Amino acid sequence: MAATSFAYRARTGAGKMQSGYVDAETRTQAAAELRRRRLYVVDLRPAPGKGRVLTTRGLGELMQPKVGLRDLALFCRQFATVVEAGIPLLTSLDILGRQAETPRLARAITEVSRELQGGRTLAEAMGSRADIFPGILISMVEAGELGGVLDKALLRLAEHFERDHDIREKVKSALFYPATLVCIGIVAVTIIVTFVLPRIVGVLVSADVKLPLLTVLLMGLAGFIGRYWYLLPVIGAGLYYGVRQALKVESVRHRVDGWKLKLPVFGPLLQKVAIARFCRTLSTLLKAGVPLIQSLTVVKGTAGNYVVAEAVDTALVSVRDGLDMGTPLARSKVFPPLVSRMVMVGEDTGTTDQLLEKVAVFYDREVGAMVDRLSAMLEPVLLLFMGSIIGTVIMSIMLPLFKVMSGSWVH
Repeated sequence: MAATSFAYRARTGAGKMQSGYVDAETRTQAAAELRRRRLYVVDLRPAPGKGRVLTTRGLGELMQPKVGLRDLALFCRQFATVVEAGIPLLTSLDILGRQAETPRLARAITEVSRELQGGRTLAEAMGSRADIFPGILISMVEAGELGGVLDKALLRLAEHFERDHDIREKVKSALFYPATLVCIGIVAVTIIVTFVLPRIVGVLVSADVKLPLLTVLLMGLAGFIGRYWYLLPVIGAGLYYGVRQALKVESVRHRVDGWKLKLPVFGPLLQKVAIARFCRTLSTLLKAGVPLIQSLTVVKGTAGNYVVAEAVDTALVSVRDGLDMGTPLARSKVFPPLVSRMVMVGEDTGTTDQLLEKVAVFYDREVGAMVDRLSAMLEPVLLLFMGSIIGTVIMSIMLPLFKVMSGSWVH
């Protein structure tokens, strides 16, 4: 296997943050090399464009569908079933690889099986395909292997991925109708401005009718679109690429993620989704017996928001220094008192995993209710907005016609 360059962020023994690159065949080997250097890994991922070898596997997978939460949930549930039935791991992976619906997942399972035959543990083998198997899955599998409860760990993972998938689908469903409405409105306005308006205006100009300012402005827009239409996809693709590249810069991503949480209506929703994911993921890991420091490291990597990840990192540093986790969470501006108080009570009573699960259920319901309210609120707002735009375009057509009908078309 060709060596790959991994980008890492890690803390030294003195607690200072350090970043750089390390070359290794697998993510597991890269992590081991960093541990040998006495570094505590915070983030470790393949570094595109930094000495990474594009293998045949990488070329083949570029055109294949991604592995989603539903695929991971189904894989974990099926894996738990065959393990519980007493089928050996290699045979189980062979069965799962043959019936996997996603080609990427099937290929990853085959490579995990090959790594397993080479003498690695299941968690280490899955770590070699960290691009497919997330950190929570690898940590849970490791804890399940050590505790002899791999089937139960896999079942918990399946439930976790299913709940996460349900929340995401609910948010997508709520935004689907507004997005469709906006797209239809844009298409309708483009057709009117590009094809309908110029023909009517051409007739009016030939009749020496003085055009209102609104009509002149829209005609200028129509002329630009008609003359330079081929530039629009280029400009759109350029903006998309530029935004994606900018979001890869940590300072930019941190600022954008902070703005997201401050957005009206959508900000509180994103915050509740992040809190629900934090509580659910940490509860799932702790129930499986994963150590708290390792659990917080995984949770930080799955936060999906730099501001939330920063708050989790503060709690991680506190725990690593032998202090509690609840106090730094209470000081953060992300986690509400309900979460921090529950964590404090859990730390005092040894029931952190149970209390976090209750909080996760509460916030899952809050997200569901908020999505329903948002969907009901967005529909009339967008209808009014799109109606205003289309009405403006229609007025630009009707105003000169009114002039003609009233006989006031002379300059």
